[in-house]
Amino acid sequence: MQKFAFLLVHILGSLSLANASGFKIDAVRLSPRVAVFYGDPWDNAIVALATQKGIVVVDAPFSKTIASGFRQAIQAEFTGSDFAFLINTHEHHCHVDGNMAYADIPIIGHESLRREMLKTMNDSTWAAKLRGIGEREVAAVRGRILKADPKQLKNPAYVNYEAGWNLIQADLRGNLALVPPTITFDKEMTLHLGDLTVRLFYYGHAHGIADIVVSVPEENLILTAGIFYPTHVPALDRVTEEAAPAVIDNWFVVMRGLLDQANDSTRFLASHGRAGMNKGQCRQFVTYLEGVWSGVRSAKAEGKTLDQAKAEIPLSSFPEIAKLPNEELRGTEWENLDIHGHNIERLWMVLEGTNR
Repeated sequence: MQKFAFLLVHILGSLSLANASGFKIDAVRLSPRVAVFYGDPWDNAIVALATQKGIVVVDAPFSKTIASGFRQAIQAEFTGSDFAFLINTHEHHCHVDGNMAYADIPIIGHESLRREMLKTMNDSTWAAKLRGIGEREVAAVRGRILKADPKQLKNPAYVNYEAGWNLIQADLRGNLALVPPTITFDKEMTLHLGDLTVRLFYYGHAHGIADIVVSVPEENLILTAGIFYPTHVPALDRVTEEAAPAVIDNWFVVMRGLLDQANDSTRFLASHGRAGMNKGQCRQFVTYLEGVWSGVRSAKAEGKTLDQAKAEIPLSSFPEIAKLPNEELRGTEWENLDIHGHNIERLWMVLEGTNR
């Protein structure tokens, strides 16, 4: 089952709250003011904050129908409909394509996220591309289950998984409209919401182009979106030659600042999956990325080649990180079977870009 382990973990998870569309969502209350809602094909973790100035939601996945289902579940959990803001953490389809469900309230994202969404909106093929992703994924997962244990196709969680994709596909066959952020920021932004403060920090060019980190100090909560997961070596998916070295340097300014303010009780949550992280784990991730970046810069300055840099920065030189799987999404079209080597290549590309 290793080939599709990532997807099957999501499929076989526990999903319990039905909404009007029939799609099931699981709500986990973290405190009287905070809940996380898990669901959809990729087990998005949608965080909702009930503040004195209204409900703030972080991310709107996949399509209007899916995001509306989350909105209904949030409204039921907090027994209120006073939504104040939607925050987008990055530009991926599983985080912004449902913005239409929140078109009646301000939507906040980094300025680069708005640019990326406008590019997508100008691409007449974007919906067809996303439909293709869903079709290929469902066919692959179904095929793997048929070989391993056909009875699992009747598992309620699998039925819910496929139903989710069917809802997305139905939206994509219609006139699904993308809704970009209506409020953008550059480096950071703070929302003062009475009893809660929500701080947004630009991270950028890591998991996505428009990555942000969200901090809620009064709840001792930090949302790392897609940049850190406790299940594998930190992966740099969207570091390109377009990312200036200053953008990479800013990662450590942001994360070191947040870590300095954190304590052993601080919750760090990723935007997919149900495993949380603590301060120690996130500090290790930051130290690892700092070490790789420093090593790449030194090798480049010394005139060494990429292969020499890889040899001089082995994963084994980061013992705690080396204990984690050095791969992600095996068997999918996004598989990365050497995250560490890929990270070095991506950071090398940044320095190559500065020489052009």
